[in-house]
Amino acid sequence: MLEILYWSLIIFIARIVDVSLGTIRVNMIVRRKKTFAAVIGFFEVAIFISIIVRIIQEIDNIYGILSYAAGFAVGTVMGIIISEKLSRDLISTNIISKSRSDDIKKSLKEEGYGITCYTGTGIDGEVEIINVVCSQNSVKRLHAIIRSEDPAAFMASYMLDKIRGGFIRGLKKK
Repeated sequence: MLEILYWSLIIFIARIVDVSLGTIRVNMIVRRKKTFAAVIGFFEVAIFISIIVRIIQEIDNIYGILSYAAGFAVGTVMGIIISEKLSRDLISTNIISKSRSDDIKKSLKEEGYGITCYTGTGIDGEVEIINVVCSQNSVKRLHAIIRSEDPAAFMASYMLDKIRGGFIRGLKKK
Protein backbone atom coordinates (compact mmCIF):
# COMPACT_ATOMS: atom_id res chain seq x y z
CA MET A 1 0.00 0.00 0.00
CA LEU A 2 2.88 2.38 0.77
CA GLU A 3 4.31 1.80 -2.72
CA ILE A 4 0.94 2.64 -4.30
CA LEU A 5 0.76 5.92 -2.38
CA TYR A 6 4.38 6.69 -3.26
CA TRP A 7 3.75 6.18 -6.98
CA SER A 8 0.47 8.10 -6.79
CA LEU A 9 2.34 11.06 -5.33
CA ILE A 10 5.01 10.85 -8.04
CA ILE A 11 2.32 10.69 -10.73
CA PHE A 12 0.49 13.66 -9.20
CA ILE A 13 3.63 15.84 -9.01
CA ALA A 14 4.89 14.81 -12.45
CA ARG A 15 1.50 15.60 -13.99
CA ILE A 16 1.50 19.04 -12.36
CA VAL A 17 4.92 19.73 -13.88
CA ASP A 18 3.91 18.27 -17.26
CA VAL A 19 0.69 20.28 -17.60
CA SER A 20 2.31 23.46 -16.25
CA LEU A 21 5.00 23.13 -18.90
CA GLY A 22 2.30 22.61 -21.53
CA THR A 23 0.53 25.80 -20.53
CA ILE A 24 3.78 27.76 -20.61
CA ARG A 25 4.67 26.19 -23.99
CA VAL A 26 1.39 27.32 -25.51
CA ASN A 27 2.02 30.80 -24.13
CA MET A 28 5.45 30.80 -25.80
CA ILE A 29 3.93 29.68 -29.11
CA VAL A 30 1.48 32.57 -29.01
CA ARG A 31 4.39 34.94 -28.38
CA ARG A 32 6.33 33.36 -31.29
CA LYS A 33 9.18 32.14 -29.08
CA LYS A 34 9.81 29.00 -31.15
CA THR A 35 13.02 27.72 -29.60
CA PHE A 36 11.83 28.15 -26.03
CA ALA A 37 8.52 26.45 -26.89
CA ALA A 38 10.35 23.53 -28.51
CA VAL A 39 12.62 22.96 -25.50
CA ILE A 40 9.68 23.10 -23.10
CA GLY A 41 7.76 20.71 -25.37
CA PHE A 42 10.61 18.19 -25.26
CA PHE A 43 10.53 18.00 -21.47
CA GLU A 44 6.74 18.09 -21.35
CA VAL A 45 6.43 15.04 -23.61
CA ALA A 46 9.25 13.16 -21.84
CA ILE A 47 7.44 13.54 -18.51
CA PHE A 48 4.07 12.69 -20.06
CA ILE A 49 5.30 9.46 -21.66
CA SER A 50 7.06 8.38 -18.47
CA ILE A 51 3.90 8.84 -16.43
CA ILE A 52 1.43 7.38 -18.93
CA VAL A 53 3.54 4.22 -19.20
CA ARG A 54 3.28 3.78 -15.43
CA ILE A 55 -0.49 4.36 -15.52
CA ILE A 56 -1.00 1.81 -18.30
CA GLN A 57 1.16 -0.79 -16.51
CA GLU A 58 -1.14 -0.55 -13.50
CA ILE A 59 -4.43 0.33 -15.18
CA ASP A 60 -6.45 -1.20 -12.34
CA ASN A 61 -4.85 1.15 -9.78
CA ILE A 62 -7.56 3.74 -9.14
CA TYR A 63 -5.19 5.85 -7.02
CA GLY A 64 -2.83 6.28 -9.96
CA ILE A 65 -5.68 7.31 -12.23
CA LEU A 66 -7.05 9.77 -9.67
CA SER A 67 -3.55 11.18 -9.09
CA TYR A 68 -3.14 11.60 -12.84
CA ALA A 69 -6.45 13.50 -13.13
CA ALA A 70 -5.81 15.63 -10.05
CA GLY A 71 -2.31 16.47 -11.28
CA PHE A 72 -3.80 17.61 -14.58
CA ALA A 73 -6.26 19.92 -12.81
CA VAL A 74 -3.68 21.41 -10.44
CA GLY A 75 -1.12 21.65 -13.27
CA THR A 76 -3.53 23.69 -15.36
CA VAL A 77 -3.96 26.25 -12.58
CA MET A 78 -0.22 26.28 -11.80
CA GLY A 79 0.64 26.76 -15.48
CA ILE A 80 -1.63 29.78 -15.71
CA ILE A 81 -0.18 31.29 -12.53
CA ILE A 82 3.40 30.72 -13.73
CA SER A 83 2.60 32.16 -17.17
CA GLU A 84 1.14 35.27 -15.56
CA LYS A 85 4.21 35.71 -13.35
CA LEU A 86 6.58 35.33 -16.32
CA SER A 87 4.49 37.61 -18.51
CA ARG A 88 6.05 40.79 -19.75
CA ASP A 89 3.14 41.44 -22.07
CA LEU A 90 2.16 45.03 -22.61
CA ILE A 91 -1.48 45.98 -22.65
CA SER A 92 -3.02 49.08 -24.19
CA THR A 93 -6.34 50.18 -22.72
CA ASN A 94 -8.65 52.81 -24.16
CA ILE A 95 -11.08 54.38 -21.70
CA ILE A 96 -14.13 56.46 -22.58
CA SER A 97 -16.18 58.07 -19.84
CA LYS A 98 -19.14 60.29 -20.61
CA SER A 99 -18.82 62.41 -17.48
CA ARG A 100 -15.83 61.38 -15.34
CA SER A 101 -12.80 61.66 -17.65
CA ASP A 102 -11.09 64.30 -15.52
CA ASP A 103 -11.48 62.21 -12.34
CA ILE A 104 -10.16 59.10 -14.11
CA LYS A 105 -7.13 60.99 -15.48
CA LYS A 106 -6.35 62.44 -12.05
CA SER A 107 -6.55 59.04 -10.32
CA LEU A 108 -4.45 57.33 -12.97
CA LYS A 109 -1.73 59.98 -12.72
CA GLU A 110 -1.74 59.70 -8.92
CA GLU A 111 -1.26 55.92 -9.24
CA GLY A 112 1.72 56.38 -11.57
CA TYR A 113 0.11 55.47 -14.89
CA GLY A 114 1.14 57.38 -18.00
CA ILE A 115 -1.82 58.55 -20.02
CA THR A 116 -2.38 59.86 -23.52
CA CYS A 117 -5.62 61.64 -24.34
CA TYR A 118 -7.23 62.38 -27.67
CA THR A 119 -10.61 63.33 -29.01
CA GLY A 120 -12.94 61.00 -30.86
CA THR A 121 -16.49 61.02 -32.09
CA GLY A 122 -19.07 58.73 -30.50
CA ILE A 123 -22.75 58.15 -31.09
CA ASP A 124 -23.62 61.16 -28.90
CA GLY A 125 -20.91 63.43 -30.31
CA GLU A 126 -17.38 64.26 -29.23
CA VAL A 127 -15.70 62.10 -26.55
CA GLU A 128 -12.32 62.11 -24.86
CA ILE A 129 -10.37 58.87 -25.15
CA ILE A 130 -7.81 58.11 -22.46
CA ASN A 131 -5.15 55.60 -23.47
CA VAL A 132 -2.93 53.78 -20.97
CA VAL A 133 -0.13 51.33 -21.80
CA CYS A 134 1.03 49.16 -18.91
CA SER A 135 2.35 45.71 -18.11
CA GLN A 136 -0.08 42.79 -17.88
CA ASN A 137 0.54 42.70 -14.12
CA SER A 138 -0.78 46.28 -13.75
CA VAL A 139 -4.03 45.82 -15.71
CA LYS A 140 -6.11 44.51 -12.80
CA ARG A 141 -5.27 47.60 -10.73
CA LEU A 142 -5.88 49.87 -13.74
CA HIS A 143 -9.37 48.45 -14.25
CA ALA A 144 -10.15 48.78 -10.53
CA ILE A 145 -9.19 52.47 -10.57
CA ILE A 146 -11.35 53.14 -13.62
CA ARG A 147 -14.34 51.25 -12.18
CA SER A 148 -14.05 53.14 -8.88
CA GLU A 149 -14.21 56.48 -10.70
CA ASP A 150 -16.84 55.53 -13.30
CA PRO A 151 -18.46 52.09 -13.23
CA ALA A 152 -20.11 52.87 -16.59
CA ALA A 153 -16.86 53.76 -18.38
CA PHE A 154 -16.12 51.92 -21.61
CA MET A 155 -12.80 50.06 -21.57
CA ALA A 156 -11.15 48.15 -24.39
CA SER A 157 -7.81 46.41 -23.74
CA TYR A 158 -5.55 44.60 -26.15
CA MET A 159 -2.04 43.15 -26.15
CA LEU A 160 0.71 45.08 -27.90
CA ASP A 161 3.21 43.27 -30.07
CA LYS A 162 6.15 45.64 -30.43
CA ILE A 163 6.73 49.04 -28.88
CA ARG A 164 9.54 51.53 -28.58
CA GLY A 165 9.99 54.50 -26.23
CA GLY A 166 7.45 56.12 -23.94
CA PHE A 167 6.52 55.55 -20.31
CA ILE A 168 5.07 52.23 -19.22
CA ARG A 169 3.97 51.55 -15.66
CA GLY A 170 5.25 48.26 -14.32
CA LEU A 171 8.42 48.14 -16.43
CA LYS A 172 11.81 49.35 -15.37
CA LYS A 173 13.80 51.54 -17.71
CA LYS A 174 16.91 49.96 -19.22
